[in-house]
Amino acid sequence: MEYNRKETLLKVGERLFSQNGYRDVSIKDITNAAGLGMGSFYTYFGSKEDFYSAILGIIEQRGVKDVEKHVNSFRSPLYRLKALYRYTTLSLRSNDILRGIYGREKRYLYPGLESRSTQGNTLFTRIESLLEDILAEGTRRGVFRTSLFRNPKRMLIAILTTLPLSVRDQSTDDLTDDMMMLIERGLKRWLRFRRQERLDGRARRRT
Repeated sequence: MEYNRKETLLKVGERLFSQNGYRDVSIKDITNAAGLGMGSFYTYFGSKEDFYSAILGIIEQRGVKDVEKHVNSFRSPLYRLKALYRYTTLSLRSNDILRGIYGREKRYLYPGLESRSTQGNTLFTRIESLLEDILAEGTRRGVFRTSLFRNPKRMLIAILTTLPLSVRDQSTDDLTDDMMMLIERGLKRWLRFRRQERLDGRARRRT
């Protein structure tokens, strides 16, 4: 029963924060919507800030599992990079809290955000790590020509963070496709596809 109360609070909190942001949701709003008393809230969480941080952690860990599964379904560095961009664009567009946090929207920001960002276990930290691994693998295998750029990782991260936050409607898909074509033309060595890359291409067309 106690476990269910905590889960209920977290689910209700995620819904309310997604709709209204951090500032416009009170602890009373949360407990009323969950059908629980204020005492139940303080049994599990010390403050609204702790509660919000816990919800953000759940969302990001869920995102880490999803992005790893999505990216690791491919072997080719090029398709892994495309999968990473596609996932990030869709996840930020579809999740109000993540989009608000990474887009620095005031109503989604909270006092503990900066200290949390330095802990190194956020979704974006994992995305950065995957991007670095993909670039290194692609360069090692001769798929990417990263030597053309002064700082290819920084360039790709800038695109990755700006793209899904700048456009929030269906046109994001078209912009993402155009941006991926630009990145592919800039990074890729025009060599004949290896067998695994051809297989990845067929798998990508089926999904």
